[in-house]
Amino acid sequence: MFAPANETHFALTIEGLSADFQVFTLTGREAISQPFAFEVELVSEQPSLDLETLLHKPAFLQLSPDGSGIHGLIDRAAQGDSGKRLTRYSVTLRPQLSYLAHRINQRIFQNLSVPKIIGKVLEEHGIQGNAYEFQTGSIYPDRLYCVQYDESDLHFIQRLCEEEGIHYHFQHSATAHKLVFGDDQTVFHKLAPVA
Repeated sequence: MFAPANETHFALTIEGLSADFQVFTLTGREAISQPFAFEVELVSEQPSLDLETLLHKPAFLQLSPDGSGIHGLIDRAAQGDSGKRLTRYSVTLRPQLSYLAHRINQRIFQNLSVPKIIGKVLEEHGIQGNAYEFQTGSIYPDRLYCVQYDESDLHFIQRLCEEEGIHYHFQHSATAHKLVFGDDQTVFHKLAPVA
């Protein structure tokens, strides 16, 4: 069934904020084994929001009337032009995983499997066990040693995944996003048949 033409299909909800945002434009990029990024232009009747308080807040971008959408953290916030009634704002939503690109390390992991190494790095960044999941069919042996040398934690995780044939994607709900690792196609939701 189609939604009426005069209903809005997109909505942005920011945790702890009761602003009356309306989505004006939206540009996004999402790919397997890459952090997503959605740039959202908004309008609001509030002319002066404290943009600093928006940074790193969880937000949900509803993309359809059934409630599906993208959950992420606000990575960037800016205020645009103000008209007589509405003020323009823009925000960028990214997963918590994208913050791993900001830390470069040199270290050695010993006697750990790739999933355990990845879990350890994620948890160092506050991504706890309930925010990621390994749905892998293969058993990954412990590595005698594994070196991270002068690369970001994000690049290190991506390199380990590439070496082992592991991919990752995100599952979204209105309150969280989960990082899901897999090594075959069974971790993906089945698409509905086309009628």
